[in-house]
Amino acid sequence: MGVNQSDVNAAKSILWPDEKVEVTVRQRRVGPGGSVTTPTSVLATDKRLIILNRANLGIRQDYEVIPYKQVASVRLEHGIISSSVFIRVQGYDVDRGLLKNGKQEGEIDGLNNKDAQALSDYINKKLEDSDSMPEGEEMDNGVGGFTYCTKCGTKNPASAKFCSKCGSPLR
Repeated sequence: MGVNQSDVNAAKSILWPDEKVEVTVRQRRVGPGGSVTTPTSVLATDKRLIILNRANLGIRQDYEVIPYKQVASVRLEHGIISSSVFIRVQGYDVDRGLLKNGKQEGEIDGLNNKDAQALSDYINKKLEDSDSMPEGEEMDNGVGGFTYCTKCGTKNPASAKFCSKCGSPLR
């Protein structure tokens, strides 16, 4: 377990200057839920989750960003060979990637058991830390305060219609 530098390099263009990657996990290439040619990687930073979805034999790469403040819960399912991490997200209105087809809980499957445990533990720690934040720091989900872009994770004023960083529509 630890940080896979090739995954960090793959996400370099979307990492914030002050953001630190704390944990990286990658789908197994063989076994249940694995992906031989295009394994998904998850980077847990000190600020958000970044999911790297590889396609076309790794030539094309999409990413999905989930701020910790939008993660409602995390659960872990251990298997004999591999494990899955389920992430429940609130206020995340995207119909692709982890939460496609309107799902509220996304699954990252085919993970090494120890990696899945480490990812789950890290996210749960971040959720505990956010519960103890001062009231003014909590996300307001668009009623005053601020909202996060579902594409790049940038913090925007709640009144904004488009992301200040990537230009994606908000809400």
